[in-house]
Amino acid sequence: MRTALVLNPAKGGWERVLDGVTAAAAQAGWPDPAVHLTTRAETGRAQAAAAVAAGAELVVVAGGDGTVRAVAHGVAGSGVELGIVPTGTANLLAHNLGLPRVLDAAVRVALTGRARPVDLGLARVDDSEDLPFVVLAGMGHDAATVAATRPGLKDRIGWPAYLAPAAVSALRRPVPVTVRHDGGDPEHLRVWSVLAANCGRVRAGVHIAPGGLVDDGLLDVLEVVVQRPTHWLGVAAKGVFRLQGDVAGLTTRASREVEVVSEVPLHVQLDGDVLDPATRLRVRCERHALLVRGSSADPG
Repeated sequence: MRTALVLNPAKGGWERVLDGVTAAAAQAGWPDPAVHLTTRAETGRAQAAAAVAAGAELVVVAGGDGTVRAVAHGVAGSGVELGIVPTGTANLLAHNLGLPRVLDAAVRVALTGRARPVDLGLARVDDSEDLPFVVLAGMGHDAATVAATRPGLKDRIGWPAYLAPAAVSALRRPVPVTVRHDGGDPEHLRVWSVLAANCGRVRAGVHIAPGGLVDDGLLDVLEVVVQRPTHWLGVAAKGVFRLQGDVAGLTTRASREVEVVSEVPLHVQLDGDVLDPATRLRVRCERHALLVRGSSADPG
């Protein structure tokens, strides 16, 4: 099998990934993988697209959520399978797919696991081109929380670095927005944030969209309309105990497309990467755009 490997050299341990994938390919009797390194300017999409154009049958990506997102965009719709070796801080797509974190096991699954269809989210921020996300797109105070998180602290301790900024953001007032689902009538809301989830789980056992699937062709759109601090108790209970229904302060619906328009610029985040504040976020779900190798067991 012709394999390509896209590596983020900014993430520690990438040399071990290169050695592991090369050794596993040799053991399988495959040619050495073509190796592509990401840069600040080219974060993975161009490298993955080049690998596909060169005839790769499997593209393996090693990096965090940002690198995985970019590489996924490069292979989307091509029919080329994607293997993921998670080496970042959050690794949320890998977490949702039940992929192993131990390097040897992750390499084995990336090269020999069974491929399954996975949806890809695409976002347009103001007048931008399509920007990919594999887990979550958000506009509002959730993105402001991410923006306020210190990158160095996140690298050292992972997701707990978000807790202090989240406590501050939780007290911020809702903002007026217009939300339109699947081209329907606009709805005028005051929201803390609007999020579109391609996956159901985040860290610490929290399910932001209980029952959300990565392959159903739908985004679970969360309208966080918290009006008073006590509403956060219901929102937290929904995430921790996987409650299916809406609660005070949070409404969820499944949509293929959603548009959020704000009178004032708001922070936007895609899979935890913060973009410049914007007044319009449009997202849509590309059903089964990816074929991702995973373990034979369904993570549920």
